[in-house]
Amino acid sequence: MVLLPHGLSDSLLSWYCNIDHLADAGYHVIAPDMPGSGESDKLSHLEYDPNSAAEFVYDFTQELGVEKLSLVGSSAGGLVAGLFSLEHPDMVEKMVLVGSGGFGRRVSWLLRVLSIPVLGEIMYQPWFNRKMEVTKHLFHRTPPILDEFLPEMDRLKALPGARAVVLRSIRSSITLRGLREREYIIERLKDSKVPLMTVWGAEDRIIPVAHAEHARRELPGSIVNVIPECGHWPQMEKPDLFNPMLTDFLKGGPAQTAEHES
Repeated sequence: MVLLPHGLSDSLLSWYCNIDHLADAGYHVIAPDMPGSGESDKLSHLEYDPNSAAEFVYDFTQELGVEKLSLVGSSAGGLVAGLFSLEHPDMVEKMVLVGSGGFGRRVSWLLRVLSIPVLGEIMYQPWFNRKMEVTKHLFHRTPPILDEFLPEMDRLKALPGARAVVLRSIRSSITLRGLREREYIIERLKDSKVPLMTVWGAEDRIIPVAHAEHARRELPGSIVNVIPECGHWPQMEKPDLFNPMLTDFLKGGPAQTAEHES
């Protein structure tokens, strides 16, 4: 089984170009809308921090009776996957972190500004998203397929309570200075036995590719893939490269090298 946690202000739509490929490769694929995201309920009493999201993933898998799984997490979903693997290493067969949080302080200026109370509420509005073309910041070159479901992505972001959840999620782990140190997982991953591959777009404007170099230095047992001319969502911008890279890793042996660029 492969479980796909998405990132902040996202939904299962972020895996639109990958689910069928994984299913065709023989995997049972689960891509949930994480708590407060997509079509899921926006409950004011819930915590929307990375650790709570990792606890949700565990509770969710227990309800399904899952004993073993591989995790493929994008952005903040990568941080969630990493936290899950650190708490439940015996459950995780392999892990892929895509443009993942947790590898250092540097994150997009937009996320840092949205972490500021009041200013974030003013900025995170439909007019701001349209004017700044926020969704397009996820890509180096916007893939044509985005036009198919951009209206649905905008609809989900406009649902009642969605803005409050996004801002609470951002503020739980990000400040004006960047990612909070308590969310760093790279040091803890050094002792992990879970086979790991990280993937970055070379032109990522949300979580910079410098984090890939950090992973290469600090996690020498992992595979690090950097995809040229690609932004924060390589799974959608370059699925022809990303999908075989993903299934090759999931079907192959444990990570052997720190140098593996495409």
